Amino acid sequence: MGSPRLGALLIVTAFLATGCGEQQSNVPTAPEFAQGGSGCSFTTVSQLTKNEFGANSAEAGLATNMKSAGAGTAQATSLGYQILASIGNNYDGTQASTSNASALTVALLTCMDIGGATVPASTVFDAALGAHGAFGVKVSGDVGPVTSHDGAWLLEPPGTQTWGSIFPAGTNAILAYGVPVTNGSFTNDVPQSGIFDWSTLPHITFNDPGVIIGQCTAGGYLQHNAAGSGAEILGFVEPSCGSSSAQLMERAPKTFGERVLRLLSPAPAYASLATIATGGTGKKLSPFQVEDITNVNLAATGFTWKKSGNTVGVPFSQTQTPKYQILSGGGTPFLQPDVLVWLEAIGNQGVNVDICNNWAWTNANGIAQFPAGYLNKSGGYTIIAKTIGTTSNGGIPAVPAGNSVLSPLVNVKNGSPGTCNTFHQGDPPPPNPGPNGFAP
Repeated sequence: MGSPRLGALLIVTAFLATGCGEQQSNVPTAPEFAQGGSGCSFTTVSQLTKNEFGANSAEAGLATNMKSAGAGTAQATSLGYQILASIGNNYDGTQASTSNASALTVALLTCMDIGGATVPASTVFDAALGAHGAFGVKVSGDVGPVTSHDGAWLLEPPGTQTWGSIFPAGTNAILAYGVPVTNGSFTNDVPQSGIFDWSTLPHITFNDPGVIIGQCTAGGYLQHNAAGSGAEILGFVEPSCGSSSAQLMERAPKTFGERVLRLLSPAPAYASLATIATGGTGKKLSPFQVEDITNVNLAATGFTWKKSGNTVGVPFSQTQTPKYQILSGGGTPFLQPDVLVWLEAIGNQGVNVDICNNWAWTNANGIAQFPAGYLNKSGGYTIIAKTIGTTSNGGIPAVPAGNSVLSPLVNVKNGSPGTCNTFHQGDPPPPNPGPNGFAP
């Protein structure tokens, strides 16, 4: 987009949650309201809407129409999203008070169908509407991001896709919001930013290719830390934050009706002047933090080298398929694709022996596998797994290699090696994916 190279997070299949099992240590924990549609008070909705927008406002009329439609109906839900969109358009994080708007948000959601999700406390929306939070409604035809009021974080569809292209069937609109949180579960890599927790109502699973998260003010890689799934460093992709072209887009529509008329028009990304950003590839959204990844380490995963049963010319997959996970310097799984990993063998006398088909590129989970690899000479060997780090992929931020991994002694019987294709350190990058393909 004409800007310095920026990073973002492409969520291949992103499940957005609002505290349902997620880490949200400093999100207010006041008593929560009943599920959407249960405990609805249209009297409260009407009064708070008038307080926020005026008794004769279009939003006040929408609140009246919600009451006529009935709690939890499709029409009331659609009207509720229109009022929520107006709240989002009115707040840029500089207002003196968000208390009426946050109370109205809770009252609206309680009268809407949000898929059975529990409505968070109003203090959560105070944070989302505040100076460092994010709050916005997205409908199917929208393409612009939801951006935090300080310009640090954004949520958007990939490329030129619309939000509707990644919404699951039956979803036409969502409330997307984010808040800064405190979370002690992040790992030993060096933090470069605060922790931010993105959520949606209703909770949804995005269609492929997923949704993008961008961090626009800190360099490094994003770590994601969902409760129950463990921490992971995420693969790098490109966001729109900081793009000079974003400043040339027309203003965001201020009313829901204008949004409908401009479904295919680009919306501004609160174009910050950030020149650095970060991101990665993951599966779930909840808390995120930018981490400084000092090196790329390797670890064997899901297999053990077998001392016997190996034969010259016979692929390792006859007895096991060697698999290696790349890790961050802090020991966190690193979900970066297209990182080169290769195997070398050293004999009992310290002599190097070729491993045929000895290279593999990591898949989206940061795993390289070697089902087609085999030794070209019999004997006893120690096999070493190596990488040159993310520098093996020129399109992502460079992180140098860390540790290699040594196998125990591996014995190989005589056989016929056949044609042997081997990568050696210092050679030009070999084909990707190469003879070993990608791990499933």
